[in-house]
Amino acid sequence: TAPTAAEPPVPSGPSEALQKQFAQAVVAMQGAQDEEAAALFSDIAKQDPQLVSPHTDLGILLYRNGRLTEAETAFKDALQRDPKDYVAANYLGMIYRGSGRFTEAEAAYQQALAAKPDYGYAHLNIAILYDLYLGDLAKALAHYQQYQQLVGDSDPQLAGWLADLQQRMKSTGDNVKP
Repeated sequence: TAPTAAEPPVPSGPSEALQKQFAQAVVAMQGAQDEEAAALFSDIAKQDPQLVSPHTDLGILLYRNGRLTEAETAFKDALQRDPKDYVAANYLGMIYRGSGRFTEAEAAYQQALAAKPDYGYAHLNIAILYDLYLGDLAKALAHYQQYQQLVGDSDPQLAGWLADLQQRMKSTGDNVKP
């Protein structure tokens, strides 16, 4: 018989110890023990630099504690490892929008939506960007409507935002689609 090719080695995932440490970090994060969670996520990222989640979760912790420069770095680190990390891209867009970097914010939101077209938060955030910062009401409306399709009636503010936007579009002569 002809020799067969050897099976390629199966890539190993994080060790059991790292998995336990990650679980501890998530519990700490959910319990608002941000310093402990951040230390655990940082340690995990150092032990296995190719993992994406520790960078994203660290970025979220840093973001919610107002440490935006460090959060930006963490999200960029995550996206270097996985450009389809839609959560990291969305948060990066929020950082950019908050610092007036609107072109970069739009690109980040589009990256999130390219990775996960049904990611409601990215639709909402890009709609806000188009609506309040870029003045592109038609694009804002399209993304608000997409967000509404994804979340239904679970966002009580959305109906008011849509009505306001449609009223502004009528007053400026933009075409409003029902």
